[in-house]
Amino acid sequence: MEKFTEKFPPPPDDSLEVYVELEEEDLYFLDAVIEGYDGIANVRREYREIEGDKEFRILTSPGCLDKTLAVIRDLRRFIFVGRITVEEVE
Repeated sequence: MEKFTEKFPPPPDDSLEVYVELEEEDLYFLDAVIEGYDGIANVRREYREIEGDKEFRILTSPGCLDKTLAVIRDLRRFIFVGRITVEEVE
C-alpha cells in the first residue's frame, strides 16, 4: 500500500476558519451533522489550545458562513459548544 508523501493542497484563498471549543468526543457528532448539510464546511481534526481548552478547526466559505454558524450554535441543545471564533485563512 502506498503512503502519501505529498502535502495536501492548501484551502482556497477565500476560505474562513471557524474554531469551535468543544469536547474531543463530540467532534465526531459535529462532523456528522455538518456532513448532512452537503458541503457547507469541512470539519478538521486539527485543534489549538486556548487556556487549556481545545478549539477544533472547521473550514468554510464566506457564502456558507452564516449557515455553518447557525448549525454549530443549534448543536448547543445536544452537546457543549463553547467559544466560536471566525478567522481568515492565512
